[in-house]
Amino acid sequence: MASIKDKFTVKKKGISIIANPEFIPETTEVDEIIKYFDIQQYKTDAKVIDVHYGRGKTYLIQDSYNRRVIFRHYWRGGLIGKVLGDKFLSFFGSSHRSFREYDLLQTMKKMGLPVPKPIAAKEEKSLFFIRNDIALQEIPGTKNLGEILADRRLTDVEIVKIGDAIGRLFKAGIYHSDLNITNILFDGADNVWIVDFDKCVQRTISKKQYHEMVNRLKRSFDKFKENRNNFHWSEYDFTKLLPAIKSSYEKNY
Repeated sequence: MASIKDKFTVKKKGISIIANPEFIPETTEVDEIIKYFDIQQYKTDAKVIDVHYGRGKTYLIQDSYNRRVIFRHYWRGGLIGKVLGDKFLSFFGSSHRSFREYDLLQTMKKMGLPVPKPIAAKEEKSLFFIRNDIALQEIPGTKNLGEILADRRLTDVEIVKIGDAIGRLFKAGIYHSDLNITNILFDGADNVWIVDFDKCVQRTISKKQYHEMVNRLKRSFDKFKENRNNFHWSEYDFTKLLPAIKSSYEKNY
């Protein structure tokens, strides 16, 4: 069987887009591919289904192929974000945020990891800056752990599933720079998904990095518990999660 291309590239007037031919035919006109990222047009056409407010806005839209797609614009954080907002300095390789996330997601999908499929990524360049956007396939019927734990406790089976997914990620050498409970999802079939791979990389995971990610995840559980009256999670639950992560990480697949 012939291999399927991971992406193709189109460019026009400072805009570069890599697109997934599984979702966008390579024969599509360049202007149509650029228009694919036009959030204002989706608003005008009443195609915006939902908006999530975080550092910026993440849109769930119905695209021109009648698919539900996640659109995310990249914003800087911290003090520099207050000055530069969504602008990344073009002479740093790390500024190619959307292209890097797209490529990492494609790598992880090939490895069978539970992550969303990338549809397209866009860079818009000026003289010194790059602005980034990414479009991802929606994983239907999902809730993140924060939403679930606001309603009920997790079962032991669900905790093991979470640990298995995280351990597989670590085993594959994926360093998740922001592993927290809002980035871990369950779908309607009780499958676990991990999302939001901005600034994440594939590398050999050291013992220090392993514990950094686990500790970051624990802090997110603790933070949610501190800030919510009804949050169904305990230290004992975390002691069940840790060996599930370790077992999956050490397993020979």
